[in-house]
Amino acid sequence: MTYEELRELHDLLFKTMGLFHEKFLRQFPKESRQYPGIKKNHIMIIGFLYQNKILTATQISKMLNMEKGSLTTLIDQLEEFGLVIRCEDVNDRRKTLISLTDAGKSEMEDIMRNSIQCINKILSNTKSDELMKFMDSLKYAAEFMKKIKKVN
Repeated sequence: MTYEELRELHDLLFKTMGLFHEKFLRQFPKESRQYPGIKKNHIMIIGFLYQNKILTATQISKMLNMEKGSLTTLIDQLEEFGLVIRCEDVNDRRKTLISLTDAGKSEMEDIMRNSIQCINKILSNTKSDELMKFMDSLKYAAEFMKKIKKVN
């Protein structure tokens, strides 16, 4: 790709992230109804664990672009709420695996129900064909990003 094309791609990525946060993420519930101490980053962790089943703290810290030390505090809090559990990796004792408890799964399902209601309101004036095109584009973008090789 040329520099100009890469520059346009860079701009599109940042524009998309900004619009996603403005139009969707900022509108979603920011706190838990059942667990008053849970905030936005806790919800993000629960969401990642819900989608991926089991993750290490390193994996979560990369997803959140957060220092591992800061993440440890959040995971400790989620563990105190009984929403996550830590266990040793049987293949590598140096690794600790983190997963949701049944209460954590239930909490994420409640958060998703609330977020889906919010999405419904946000998209209520959208034409059906535009919405389907948007969903197809997001599916393509997600699949494409999964294929991209990680660079350290």
